[in-house]
Formats: sequence, C-alpha cells, structure tokens
Amino acid sequence: MSPRVHGVVRAGHPVTAARVRLVDWQDLAAVVSDDAPDPLAHLEMLSALVPAGPVVPLRFGTTAVDDDAVRDDVLARSAPRLRVLLDRLDGAVEVHAYLRFDENAALQAVYDRHHAGWRTGGHLDLSARIRLGEQVAHHLVAWRRARADELLAPVAAVAREHVALADREHTEERHAFLVPTGEVGAVRAAIAGLSDPGADAECVGPLPAYSFLDEPAATRATAGQAPASRWGW
Repeated sequence: MSPRVHGVVRAGHPVTAARVRLVDWQDLAAVVSDDAPDPLAHLEMLSALVPAGPVVPLRFGTTAVDDDAVRDDVLARSAPRLRVLLDRLDGAVEVHAYLRFDENAALQAVYDRHHAGWRTGGHLDLSARIRLGEQVAHHLVAWRRARADELLAPVAAVAREHVALADREHTEERHAFLVPTGEVGAVRAAIAGLSDPGADAECVGPLPAYSFLDEPAATRATAGQAPASRWGW
C-alpha cells in the first residue's frame, strides 16, 4: 500500500504511535503510515505530535508512491516553504474556542439596542417585512461577533495570531488561536471560565495549526479574507 503522508516535522521529532513512522530528508521528516486511518485517526496522529514540537499538517488522504517519492515530491520539493512554516509554528499550537449563544438572549440584546429605528407599527407589506428581517439578521451577526471578540479578548491578548472560522450554526462563533505552548493551560481555563448567561463556551486543543498555514492573520484581515475551513476533509 502506498504510504499515507499526514504531516511534516523536523527530523528527530519524537514519535510514539505504533503505526506512525518518519521518512527523513535532511533536517525534515514526513509523518507517514502504511494503513488507511479515517479522518479522525489522521487528526489524532497529528495532535499527538504537537506537544513535542511544530507540525505542518497535510490534508487527510495525501499519499505518495513510496518512501522515495515522499522524500523527493513532498520534502525536497517544498523544503524552503516547510522550513518557514516549522519556524513560524515553533513553540505554538492551535486552540479553538466555540461560543454558542442563546438565540432568544441575542434577539433581545439586538432589539433593545436597535428597535427604536425600526418601523414595526401597523401593517407591513412583504417587502417591508423582508427588509426588517434582513436588518435583524445583520444586527444579530454584528452583535454576536462583537460579543465574541469581547469575551475572547483575554485569549487573543496572549495568542500570536487569531482568526475567525466559518460558523456551522447561526448562533455560533468559532475562533482559532495560535497560542504559545506554555499558555495552553491558561487559555483552556480562560475559555472554560467565560461568564456569560447567554453563551456556552467550549475549548478544543491543542491541535495542529491548520488555520495558520497561509498568510499571517493580519494580512488576511487587511485583505478582508475569511479563512476557509480546513477541517471538512
């Protein structure tokens, strides 16, 4: 079976999983396996490597013909870029914060702030109702994002980079932080301890830094680009 390539680390990176091995080339090493794990196993393999040093994750299903192809086509061909990424991720891991807002509480907050400017009296025709619905939806998104930024400000303050991820639900805010390894415990505690009667918080991580493989977050923000999800293999 063709080796499956899960990610790239520095040569000598500790590997403890029985089904995972390293294919070395100079100062780089590809993390490969010879079986066919599912996407969750792929993520678990990479997550297990993160505490010991930087990991450049690859998408699930990446394969090569053999170990020589791993060296030539994965490592040697992309060595300069891989070294830059490993240096950039050194000493940091990705942590996700998921905030799920109570819909009624969010609607009440938006209504309290904006209802004076809405024309709601009397009979509204269809186009007026559509416009009002669009206004409410717009204000809900703006309120949710502002509230998430406020709640997660202590986490953002210690993170190297921070990006908003695509939301799965209209009441949810999902954020990724590139956090110094030594701050992971504090970040997890901060997210778990968020106090807001209208929101539930969940922390996931440490994770391989899928959300920080391209331009730095500041560059994406300046360009108005939202990162695409990298988790939907």
